Amino acid sequence: MAQGRVPFYAGLALATLALAGCSSGGDGGAGSADAAGRGEPPSLAEMKEAAKGLVKPEPGLYARTITIENFEAPGLPAEIAGQVKGMMARDRTENFCLTRAEAEEGFRDMFENVGETSNCSYDRFAVTDGALDAQMTCAHPSQGTAVMTLQGTASATTSDVTMDMKVTGGQAPMSEMNMKMRMVSKRTGDCEG
Repeated sequence: MAQGRVPFYAGLALATLALAGCSSGGDGGAGSADAAGRGEPPSLAEMKEAAKGLVKPEPGLYARTITIENFEAPGLPAEIAGQVKGMMARDRTENFCLTRAEAEEGFRDMFENVGETSNCSYDRFAVTDGALDAQMTCAHPSQGTAVMTLQGTASATTSDVTMDMKVTGGQAPMSEMNMKMRMVSKRTGDCEG
């Protein structure tokens, strides 16, 4: 049962990092959608306005390395926790081709797909001179609430984003989980063919 819960939020975390790392960057301007002073989460319109300052990634071949820097799940039996940590201890490096059409999509998925399947919403979203600072909260009926903070830098050809995720309120033994992961992407050349 515990193993079924780890992939849901781990997969969500990786998807969130992929969106942030692939499509975020600054052009020297600033954008913010945190509804500062109102105590409210940013609206979709505010985030889209802030995202106008994001640089679209260049199409091409990219190398992406994902590193799990920390994983804690106090309720997991030691044996299972050890297995999970062992699986996550290995850096994952992959190469992928970002097509021109995908590059043109830019940040669109960061906004249009939020909340469709995982009941997620952004609490804040700010981009200043290529630096990203965002927080998203996701709720799952049986796996609790996850608060994910994304911080990092990005340009049209590189990104370095760290995500810190804290899960609370799930069913035992995964009633609490803390995970920190870092994703570094770099354009390495043109796509083949």
